[in-house]
Amino acid sequence: MDNKTIADFQNNNNFNIELVIQTYNPYIYTVIKSYISNKEDIEEILSDVFMVIWRNCQKIDKNIKIKPYLIGITKNLIKKKYRTLHINHTIENIESYENEIANSIDISTLVEENEKSQIISEALDNMKEEEKQIFIKFYYKSEKIKEISKDLNISEGKVKVILHRLRKSVRKKLKERGYSYGK
Repeated sequence: MDNKTIADFQNNNNFNIELVIQTYNPYIYTVIKSYISNKEDIEEILSDVFMVIWRNCQKIDKNIKIKPYLIGITKNLIKKKYRTLHINHTIENIESYENEIANSIDISTLVEENEKSQIISEALDNMKEEEKQIFIKFYYKSEKIKEISKDLNISEGKVKVILHRLRKSVRKKLKERGYSYGK
């Protein structure tokens, strides 16, 4: 286990960044590579990690373990890079995205989906509170039957039976209004 501290990399009150880079470069590189695949981005973050520690070495508590500190810096820089990439990608592609959306919208499908949602919403309004909770937890929150059972303090079998009845009821309401279940 690596227990080196910031103080271990100081000689005569001077921080030896070269020794830090030599010691931790392969490790930090591997950490970054597990999150990011673009080689240029990896190299950029790698150099930024060591730049951050070098700039802040005088402010850091000398007894801090360096390896977890470097990992913290690395993860923060990776998050920052993801945010930047996402924002730039969004800004560059907003016009093409708007065009894609405009070209891909099928009004009849939207109307049909809206009507189905309305039917399901009406069905929810007519459910008992426990049924409504089960339905929402299972279909909207993607909770597992075991979780629902535990949360509501009822048996898994009861949750399954209620879900079966609710599916049957919603399927019937959709069919009555001219829609097939699951489409």
